[in-house]
Amino acid sequence: MDMGTAKHRSDSAAGIIAAALEARCPALDEAQAKAVFAAYGIPVPHGEVVRSASEAAEAARRIGGRVAMKAVGGDIHHKTEAGLVLLGIESDEAAEDAFHLLQERAQDADVPLEGVLVERMISGNREFMVGMKRDSAFGPVVLFGLGGVLTEALGDIALGVAPLNEVDAAELPDLIKANRLLGAFRGYPPVDRAALAGVIQAVGRMALDNPHIAEIDVNPLLIENDSPVAADALIILGDTPKEPQKSTFRPNLTAVLSPASIAIVGASDNVNKWGGSALRNIIDGGFEGTVYPVNPKGGEFFGLTVYPSIDDLPEAPDLALLAVGGRQVVPMLEACGRRGIPAAVAIAAGFSETGDQGAEAEKEIARIAAEAGVSMIGPNCMGLISNERSLHALGFIILHPVKGKLSIMSQSGNLGVQIVHACQRRGIGIDKFVSVGNEAQIGAVELMRHLRDDPATAAVMLYLEGIDDGREFLEAARSTTAVKPVVVVRGGLTEYGGQAAASHTGAMAGSGPVYEAAARQAGVVTCTSTQDAVDLASSLANSPLPKGRKVAVVTNGGGAGVLMADEVARHGLQLAEYPSDLIAAVDELLPSFWSRRNPLDMVAMAGGDVGPRVLELVARCDSVDAVVVLSVLGVPNTGAGVRAEGEQGEFADLSPWEAKYMQLVSDLIEETGKPIINVPDTPLRGSLFDFGGRYAPIVLASPAAAGLVLDRMAWYAEYRLNHLPKGE
Repeated sequence: MDMGTAKHRSDSAAGIIAAALEARCPALDEAQAKAVFAAYGIPVPHGEVVRSASEAAEAARRIGGRVAMKAVGGDIHHKTEAGLVLLGIESDEAAEDAFHLLQERAQDADVPLEGVLVERMISGNREFMVGMKRDSAFGPVVLFGLGGVLTEALGDIALGVAPLNEVDAAELPDLIKANRLLGAFRGYPPVDRAALAGVIQAVGRMALDNPHIAEIDVNPLLIENDSPVAADALIILGDTPKEPQKSTFRPNLTAVLSPASIAIVGASDNVNKWGGSALRNIIDGGFEGTVYPVNPKGGEFFGLTVYPSIDDLPEAPDLALLAVGGRQVVPMLEACGRRGIPAAVAIAAGFSETGDQGAEAEKEIARIAAEAGVSMIGPNCMGLISNERSLHALGFIILHPVKGKLSIMSQSGNLGVQIVHACQRRGIGIDKFVSVGNEAQIGAVELMRHLRDDPATAAVMLYLEGIDDGREFLEAARSTTAVKPVVVVRGGLTEYGGQAAASHTGAMAGSGPVYEAAARQAGVVTCTSTQDAVDLASSLANSPLPKGRKVAVVTNGGGAGVLMADEVARHGLQLAEYPSDLIAAVDELLPSFWSRRNPLDMVAMAGGDVGPRVLELVARCDSVDAVVVLSVLGVPNTGAGVRAEGEQGEFADLSPWEAKYMQLVSDLIEETGKPIINVPDTPLRGSLFDFGGRYAPIVLASPAAAGLVLDRMAWYAEYRLNHLPKGE
């Protein structure tokens, strides 16, 4: 369809909708709805609206063959339940009788009958449905699933946020459990997938073009031979949804995330107070810039001159950390504006998370900050870390993570700190951490866009409890995942979790399934635990993406290999098939009774140079996309093998042999461009070992963790392959 034809058809549909709105109809009747469908290229059966029994007979004769007859009226929405649909009518007399019967049933149901739709009866045994509903955060959401009575009985549906591109629309049908019905089935040909995707896209376009459409229902969408045809149609009208208010203020995120100087407003020499602990953390973290404590008492804290007020500072610092109570936030923001301080972090709680009054106060501080030209993080937050500047501006919590490639943002202060602490304990370096709190002015979307172009950040992790503007999130996430991975820990997906989120940060959690659909379309890796998120984000930040799903499992003991094989199957990965030349090469290294299959069991021979040589052979094999090595690290060996007795302790860093082995792993990852994950026999203190290369070897706790990570890495690689222009 060319652009001119498409515009003409959409204008035709808009005219039908406008006329119905002017007549104050709550919905289009089926004939009108099908006319709108046809305007958007959705196949509908040929039909005519008649208003007498004789007209019904004439229409049936013109259409020919078997026809269906349906009552038409603006108040008639559930025709089948009321007996207002008659099928298989084959003669003039039957058409006349059917018209009279529909008149009687409409009268019995007390609904006005405006006419009867006579249309060609579709022959098809496979019923699907396509629909649209509007989500408060994400706008029009398209649904695809089983149709007819099975829609409600089984609830087998998949969601997509409009607009759906060709890849999204083609993928949606595969996400339902009954997707086998889309293939050749009981003598019927496979469904025309391009035509089906066209229907799905058209429903999304219809909703975006016509904001007065509140709901669309194509149920059933029958498959006639191989083609989808809309057997029924419902379009419900409503008020135009309110668009989220967008601020024109453009925050200075460089001042927030890479300040050369910082003022601690509300500083103290008492580390049991927020201002004292934050000041101590900044000093101990080795901040590379200038620190200005601010306290009306003046004097000296931890060897630094204290200034009585913001106005008394010798210069305007890049960032002000406001360690003051909620009532003092407004005057401090105004003072920052007067002094020309471009950014501030408001720590205080007591705003939108407390209810309507707090929400109004939060709007006020956002307005004042914007008018003062101050880019504000918070309120109700924990502070931030920027290892780019060795800035560790957190209170009460001592966190000094090593520098790395992962940046983290969190709507929850305590969960954000928990994630950073896990990274610090496991030796996973981070670049930036921001506790965004209530996001009065700056939120995850703005920070994600900034980190997209941050060369020090290789992957972004977020903890989210709610999304106010879903479409903005979708666009920002899609833009970011085109460049680097985004991992989201999503809270508030259930009714209970959503209520808890609202009372915690004032966030509106929104629909969990709709968020998951948006995340899938945007290439976001979503999980529900902080442990999984740290595993995923650290792996994505420090490992290459696999080129496929073929996994080689190399193990020093059979049991671990069995568990890993189960995880490979569970996650839709594949055990790589080893070619004969690889098997022959491994024959030279292992005893004759080794398994000669994948998982490759080294029968406890991994010590010395055998394990490393086997790994080299497997990693360099063209039939392998990724490698998992089990029970080579952390072996409590009392001999002269992997780990000597008493050497540094059970949870120590790497032994000399292990360090040499991990250097080899690092070199092989660089050489082959394949992820190589190690799962130790007993826990190690660290899980990331950086030897200075582009990639760093990852150690995960279990086969289950390794399976999840490789599945999600492969999924993200597939997303990039399918959604990005070739060559990017």
